[in-house]
Amino acid sequence: MLSSDEETEARRSQAGEHPGKESFAPFSTLLEEKEELERVLQYPPISRSSNLVRFLSFICNKYFEGEGDEIRERTVAVEALGRKESTFDSHADPIVRVAARDLRKKLSEYYENEGRDHPLHIVLPRGRYIPQFVRNPATLATALRPVEPAAWDEPLLLPAEPPEEAGFDSPLDSPLDKMHRGQKTASRYALAAAALVVAFLAGYAVGHWRGASTTVVLSMPTDWGEPAWSDEFNGSSGHQPDPARWVQESNAQDGSGSRNDPRGAACRDAANCVATQPSAFLNGAGQLVLRASRNRDGSWTTARLSTAGIKDFQYGRIEARMKLPVGAGLWPAFWLMGSNFSKVGWPTAGSIDIMENVGAQNGQHGLGPSVIRSTLHGPGVDGQNGIWRDYTLPNGGRVDDGGFHVYGIIWSPKAMQFYVDTPSNVYFVKQASDLPKGTEWVFDKPFYLVLSLGVGGDWPGSVDNTTPNPADMVIDYVRVYTLPSALQGTGRRSF
Repeated sequence: MLSSDEETEARRSQAGEHPGKESFAPFSTLLEEKEELERVLQYPPISRSSNLVRFLSFICNKYFEGEGDEIRERTVAVEALGRKESTFDSHADPIVRVAARDLRKKLSEYYENEGRDHPLHIVLPRGRYIPQFVRNPATLATALRPVEPAAWDEPLLLPAEPPEEAGFDSPLDSPLDKMHRGQKTASRYALAAAALVVAFLAGYAVGHWRGASTTVVLSMPTDWGEPAWSDEFNGSSGHQPDPARWVQESNAQDGSGSRNDPRGAACRDAANCVATQPSAFLNGAGQLVLRASRNRDGSWTTARLSTAGIKDFQYGRIEARMKLPVGAGLWPAFWLMGSNFSKVGWPTAGSIDIMENVGAQNGQHGLGPSVIRSTLHGPGVDGQNGIWRDYTLPNGGRVDDGGFHVYGIIWSPKAMQFYVDTPSNVYFVKQASDLPKGTEWVFDKPFYLVLSLGVGGDWPGSVDNTTPNPADMVIDYVRVYTLPSALQGTGRRSF
């Protein structure tokens, strides 16, 4: 074992090894472990689950920081998976045990298939939450280096497995479990401390930053500071939205064809924008109202605002707090359009639906009052082929309830996380590597914000006698937070 004096530890740390690691051969370097963790986090069955991403990220970071003793079920539940300290009961809520079991299964599948030739394997031993990096016996020969004969006087054995935690239904032993217990050769080598791909951002984050092709997935919690851009919609009742922040768009083509072809018109002429019943106005209570109303001829006037030509955004946390109207044919949405839309059109420009909802009609078409959808559209994944996921508000919540709801996205290079109400409640994670072959990730460039209230179209269907008139979409605020400085190494953000 190497000396533990500070000079030796400093030299080993600079060489990429873990401080305090014993010099068994062959050991894994910090860089190797980071690279393996990155590969695992990009494995679709894991990357698509925000709980698995957070779980693995949290335990690896804790162990890397020398805080393995703090990796306990309650700590993981509260600090990684968003449970409340005051109410979490591990006997009633098995979220950590379920996540651990799922992660073990996914790791086993990964190393039985595409990861089988990797020099390192990540292991989560049964009954505990401290991760381990283990040399792959199949590639062990290439990693060997000379050691003093005395180092082999006694074989190094893997730590004995502790009993399963109470209440934890373990799966059958995976091939990795059997390998770890049964192969003497593998057991002679040291287990590496886990490494996180990036430093946590005053909280926790997953990914790393090495340039434009790098995936960066942020997770909660982190200190975002004050918004870099926002509109709180303060102003007198009846005033128009701030023209320095928003443009009121006409109902020109928005790029999504028949899928987004509302029968109403957004401020169809100047008079409708400033009339006594405008389609977009402040209500005097610190909120913006987008109003859809039926005209005498049966048509509808609707509202759509955007920051096109005023403000573009690239990366960050973007959210809006709002209350949506519910009714047949209504289509409220909060989304982003690629800023090059006027030059290249849609879907080439790409669009990001942070939130959209359509009313159900006779059990068809819509999502209903308790469900919202988030979708990515781009080349090859446009219209009905978009990459989407639905979210049902818990405890009977509705998009039109009095408490409002927050709809947001954490947008980073090659990755997005969609959430509802709080950044800790991520329900949809999508990375560039998840897109099908033949499609294109077009989301690492500037986009502009859009707030819209459509009426009619292929997806929402027609209005009927139950559709409220007027129908109001009420927005309490829109806020955009800059990515934390630790991830601003390329100068490519555009706030």
